Amino acid sequence: MECGVTMNQKSSVLSHITAGFTAVLVGYTSSVVIIIQAATASGASASQIESWLLALGITMGVTSIGYSWYYKMPILMAWSTPGAAILVSSASQYSLPALVAAFAVTGLLIFVTGLISPLSKALQHIPSPLATAMLAAILLPFCVKAIEPVMTMPIIFGAMFSAYLVSKRFVPKYTMLILLLIGLFFAFQLDEAALSASALTLAKPNWVTPQFDLSAILNISIPLYIVTMLSQNLPGIAMMRSYHYQAPVKPILLGSGIINLLSAPFGGFSLNLAAISAALCMTEDVDRDKNVRYKAVLWAGGFYLVAGILASSVVALFVSLPLQITHMLAGFALLGTLLMCLQTAFQSDDLREPALLTFLVTLSGVSLLGISSTLWGLLVGGLYVFIMGKRKSG
Repeated sequence: MECGVTMNQKSSVLSHITAGFTAVLVGYTSSVVIIIQAATASGASASQIESWLLALGITMGVTSIGYSWYYKMPILMAWSTPGAAILVSSASQYSLPALVAAFAVTGLLIFVTGLISPLSKALQHIPSPLATAMLAAILLPFCVKAIEPVMTMPIIFGAMFSAYLVSKRFVPKYTMLILLLIGLFFAFQLDEAALSASALTLAKPNWVTPQFDLSAILNISIPLYIVTMLSQNLPGIAMMRSYHYQAPVKPILLGSGIINLLSAPFGGFSLNLAAISAALCMTEDVDRDKNVRYKAVLWAGGFYLVAGILASSVVALFVSLPLQITHMLAGFALLGTLLMCLQTAFQSDDLREPALLTFLVTLSGVSLLGISSTLWGLLVGGLYVFIMGKRKSG
């Protein structure tokens, strides 16, 4: 009897470790390249990019472990991949100190949202189709760039696209890992020296003094805040509820907001609830007892910490990839998110036209009165909803 219990305990521990590792692996392989692109677009040096990944890894690890241990629930934290996509498209317009200040303001906004309950409720009243239409317009260029290498690297594109189709059919959880391995293989074939093995080194934090810029706050902080809340925190809360966990919303927003604020000078641009990857730690496959599934997130937090500490090796690996392979990895990683955004944006008959306007204005890239197309898209779509609503009620 004791032997059976011991075997069951070992099996449970193994499933917790596997689930935690898989959740982190899926998160990193699907979007770390986008994080590096965002940092590069901001003008960050190699050491500063390492600092970004170090700050993100440490904050995600500490908060995942802390929240999950304290509340005995699987509360997995993550960075905002859609938020990183916003930075890739807009960061080059601002200095790194201005961006760091914008990250801090985003953290402050999240903290205030947790502090003032009516604010979080008001945010939920922003029509979801408008927010997802804005996000779809930001993501579309990434996905288009994933197809462009068919002209310059047809063999590599064919191999990666075929692998994408096959893996999505049979092992969807590991699609991005398979694509990454294939990408690394071809990168090595193109340039053996580029991916030569190097000794593991520890990442070091790199402080950037914030420099507040109103334009950066309007065009980076606010869109990053809205996208983080609507595409990360709210779905993350919904995901937990779908598995019968009552997420401690206020403590999560307060804690993640203040940590985001404090880590911003080191590159911590976003800290929020995970949604898709979090589900890997909540299913019955992790443990039949839902009350101990939080242990999978404790392991995930540990893997986050390791990934953050070894950020220099992660950066060296991804920076060495040819640009076309990087574009394919980023584009394929975002296809699912783009599809979800387009479906949500245009599923409502009443909001289809304002969503289309939001999508087009955001995609246009126009900038007027110091406000970028990202925010203009939301404003135009919201104004259309307001006017049409008044006309109908009149």
